[in-house]
Amino acid sequence: MIEELTLLKEMQALDTKIIRLKTLVENAPAAISECDRQYKDSQSERQRKNTDLEKALKQKRDYELSAEEKSEKIKKLRSKSADIKTNKEYQLHLKEVEQLEKEVRLIEDDILIVMEQIERLEKTSAEANKQFAKEEAKYQESVAEVKKGHSDGEKELQILLDERAALVKRVPKDAYNKYMHILERKNALAVVAAKDELCQGCYLNMPPQLYAEVLKGQKIHTCPQCGRMLYFEPESP
Repeated sequence: MIEELTLLKEMQALDTKIIRLKTLVENAPAAISECDRQYKDSQSERQRKNTDLEKALKQKRDYELSAEEKSEKIKKLRSKSADIKTNKEYQLHLKEVEQLEKEVRLIEDDILIVMEQIERLEKTSAEANKQFAKEEAKYQESVAEVKKGHSDGEKELQILLDERAALVKRVPKDAYNKYMHILERKNALAVVAAKDELCQGCYLNMPPQLYAEVLKGQKIHTCPQCGRMLYFEPESP
């Protein structure tokens, strides 16, 4: 194989790594944003369930306070029973006491209902808090991993770019320009193998005469279908 093709193969291997690392580095902010979104969703879900529990607990306290106030009023009314002078006043007094007692019973029923809600909400709140703790740990781990990958990727990328710059100096200008032209059109694959009269870039047949020339490896040939530069590499025994 001519030296130009050997150098271009090396360059393509470098470019493949460079493109992968550039993508990793460039996608890091988006990856962190996605971690942030998932974390905030989990946080919002926990807050919603905790808020539901707090509302139910407050409602129970309000019911209990109302029941206590009415019960206290009943006690005061009963303590004044001996001071009532007429039967009519007494009947009105009894009705007022009965109404208050009825209201207390209704409130007590409401308290039982809200207590059932609280029991259910305590479970869901505990589950949400437990799940959030897991998500928080996962979030911190994921963000740290992305940041480390970004940092490591930048360092490795710079090393590869330096290696590529040194390699460019060894490649003839015409061959390099042709390589870059194909690279920009063919998505990081400019140099491909020829095998069994097939281009390994587009997997289409090539003329037998062209394949024979590629096998010789004396000059750079391109696929008539996709335009990629071709090389032949014998299989290892």
